[in-house]
Amino acid sequence: MKVPVILIGESSDALTALRKQLEREPDFLVDGKIHSCDDAFQSLKAKAGPVLVIVDLSQNPERAFDTAQEVKFKLHNVHLLMTSPDSRPETILRAMRSGAEEFLTQPLHWPDVLNSLHTIRKKITIQHAKPSEQGRIITVFSSKGGVGTTTVATNLAVALAADKRTSVCLVDLVLQFGSVTSFLNLEASYTIVDFVKNLKRIDPLFLDGSLVKHMSGVRVLAEPFHAEDAARIETADIDQTLEALLQAFKCIVIDTPKEFDETTFVALDKAHLILLVTEMDVPSLKSAHRALELFDRMGIYQKKIRLILNRYVKSKYMSLESVEQTLGVKVFWALPNDYPTAIAALNQGLPILDTEAKSEIAKSYWGLANVVAERLHSSAEPQTDLESKKAGILGRWIPSLVAVRKGEL
Repeated sequence: MKVPVILIGESSDALTALRKQLEREPDFLVDGKIHSCDDAFQSLKAKAGPVLVIVDLSQNPERAFDTAQEVKFKLHNVHLLMTSPDSRPETILRAMRSGAEEFLTQPLHWPDVLNSLHTIRKKITIQHAKPSEQGRIITVFSSKGGVGTTTVATNLAVALAADKRTSVCLVDLVLQFGSVTSFLNLEASYTIVDFVKNLKRIDPLFLDGSLVKHMSGVRVLAEPFHAEDAARIETADIDQTLEALLQAFKCIVIDTPKEFDETTFVALDKAHLILLVTEMDVPSLKSAHRALELFDRMGIYQKKIRLILNRYVKSKYMSLESVEQTLGVKVFWALPNDYPTAIAALNQGLPILDTEAKSEIAKSYWGLANVVAERLHSSAEPQTDLESKKAGILGRWIPSLVAVRKGEL
């Protein structure tokens, strides 16, 4: 595919030369105009597909950074490359935080430019391939601890894996104090720390050895052995890990921490479906409401969010309708409260589905898995451009993966 390229910045010799070179490249379709920071957003807004945007920081870096952040945050189809004569670490870090995927130091060396362009083009080709050819990510999240996020993630993964045509990987991104392996009574030989160390050598043999297998067929990427090891895992590591797993599994279920940290941002951004777990009490609902407000400010695509009401009990004081009215979203699924069954399963290291298969809560998990599977199947078509503008948070909130061609951090 020919990738459209738009140049942004004050007219400069570097951009003019770059445009002339790009016009000779068969894999790129360069806009003949060099856009100013003032008109860049409106020009990009009209683009329906992926666009490679090259931002020159040399003339007015503050304005260029602001423009880059705006287009990256508001337009999910944008892929950024930034270039500047300033190669100081703080400039490169700021480019990363603005969403740059590549950074090039001026004067530009054409082989380096071409290498960066093709790196982004390859990423665009992968990311904009038909979703049916890749796996799907379900991120299970709550902004309040103790509402059963890990219980939901583990039992949902096991239920989804019952369909032997669906390969399922359960990822524990609660890096400091994760407990997925405890919930499933598993002993991992390797963890996500080992996985990220070997991202360059991922193959079927490596995957088989690094992911612990549950008797249900679910493969688990375990939490670190030691809490302090979490600091060794970078945001880019999480992003690359999930990309690798998408190529190997049809369904990835992620258990996330309650904090809105960089790990959580990646899991939310890459999710095809977000299950927001809450309970029917005032503190939990208040926390869920704040999470939904933050999702909106962050530009998370609202239609991929589903509200899960855990430990549901009918109450004369609060109804499902009042919950929906309070939060402004429909309840997607209500899991019944069955504390004895849930705690018995937890203490045995077994899924609820295996301890009391005929219980109402087990039946509810089977039902949840069915509707989640249907939802993922129905969303196999790519988002429209209008829809995609609400998606994507990495460009504004966390550093993207940036390859620095000249100079090192």
